[in-house]
Amino acid sequence: MTNVNSPEYFKQMAMINLSNGSSGTRLLSSYNKEDIKKFLKNKHTADNQKKLREISREIYYTSPQYRRLVNYYATLFNLDYVLEGYGTSPDKVNAKLFKNAYFKNVDYVEKMNIKDQFTKARFISYRDGIFYGYARVSKDGFYIQELNPDYCQLSYVDIDTGLLGYSFDFSFFDSKENSIESFPNEFKSIYNSLNRDKSKSVKNKFVRIESPYAICLKPIPDFYAVPPFISLLEELLDIQDYKTLDKNSEEISNYMLLTQKIPMDQSGSDSNRFLLTQDWVLAFHQNIEDGLPSQVGLATTPMEIDVVRFDKEMAEKSKVSQATSQFWKDSGVSELLFGSDANSTASLKSSIIVDDSETFGFIKDIEKWINEHLKATQSGTYKFRVRILETTKHNRDAFVDSRLKAAQFGMPVKNEIIAAMGHQPSSMYLNNFLENEILELTEKLIPLMSSHTGNATNNEAGAPEQDERDLTDKGQQTRDLESNSSG
Repeated sequence: MTNVNSPEYFKQMAMINLSNGSSGTRLLSSYNKEDIKKFLKNKHTADNQKKLREISREIYYTSPQYRRLVNYYATLFNLDYVLEGYGTSPDKVNAKLFKNAYFKNVDYVEKMNIKDQFTKARFISYRDGIFYGYARVSKDGFYIQELNPDYCQLSYVDIDTGLLGYSFDFSFFDSKENSIESFPNEFKSIYNSLNRDKSKSVKNKFVRIESPYAICLKPIPDFYAVPPFISLLEELLDIQDYKTLDKNSEEISNYMLLTQKIPMDQSGSDSNRFLLTQDWVLAFHQNIEDGLPSQVGLATTPMEIDVVRFDKEMAEKSKVSQATSQFWKDSGVSELLFGSDANSTASLKSSIIVDDSETFGFIKDIEKWINEHLKATQSGTYKFRVRILETTKHNRDAFVDSRLKAAQFGMPVKNEIIAAMGHQPSSMYLNNFLENEILELTEKLIPLMSSHTGNATNNEAGAPEQDERDLTDKGQQTRDLESNSSG
């Protein structure tokens, strides 16, 4: 045992540990900011694009801000659509044949389930930077099979349509040949053809998939398959760092340190001699420490007993809110959409308009692919195409109002109103037939009395109250004051 009069005696006891073991949750498990910058600088290589996709997927599940941003853009447009005829003069149309052709195309387009299938494709596009797929069509079904982007390559642009095209690496099946059965027949034919060529070793097994069923979508109009929001990673890491600091500051502000004094001999010439042996000191220390809560630490020293408090004023002020606001500013999306305490209606409206404008080009690419697919797969004298409306989760009511006003002047926009209200073309036609012809609801249901159906019976005057989303900042403040005064 160490001599109790030796400084090494106290040093060896090591009876204080102020580490709370909290290091925070890491946003990324394998990469850091410098890695991201390096991958982005060399984004033209397939390996770096793959790593950036991996990072984006990991961030999606660890960062609520990143997840909201991806989901926001992936679901911004409602994908409401109308089916229109084209390429035919009304004077030459046979009404019966045209109607039959219309409903034939309606059946096929509704089977495509545009809203569901292309919302999934949009989500993958914003998360991974690109979507590779292949439409699987059967008599009664339609779905787009997602392809692994690690085995796909953005390889060409169709000169006639401007649509992107891809090549698939058929070495994918070399180690998992049984999985070929879950792929389209076109893939099976290409793979079998590559395997039959035994005269030479085929090292590069990338083959272009040129088919009206192949689909390649990118939210950003460039040739790099890189997640569009990955450059915001630095801001996301800052948010996580500040969260960890904020948590640690809160823990420190609630922490208390107790110290207890080891008695020392003050009578003799050797005033540095401890009066308790190491075993006794350890026993007393352990006895007290076992009864302390986690927020209280204990130190055994030869100094005077004292209490040390880490007051809240000592903890650094949290900067999580500032970092989060900076993230939304850099992303270009208004923070007001995601629960900010700020209130600026005008700013929010402007931000939404910009978001809609930036995204609509991507929506037009989806529309273009659908119509090229219809050209290649549908036959008949009369041609039809899909037109996706500019309706989003924000402007639906305003869009319907504008079409209702246009309809009053005879504009052919009834189908747009039907679509914007969430109805499929066939369902509205059949529902109208059911209500009017079969159930005769127009004769049996009596409208409630209102200013539109008769004389008003109340004394209310003035214009209808304006929707809060249409108020200016000043108007909102006025309404809040009126509400407070009436309450």
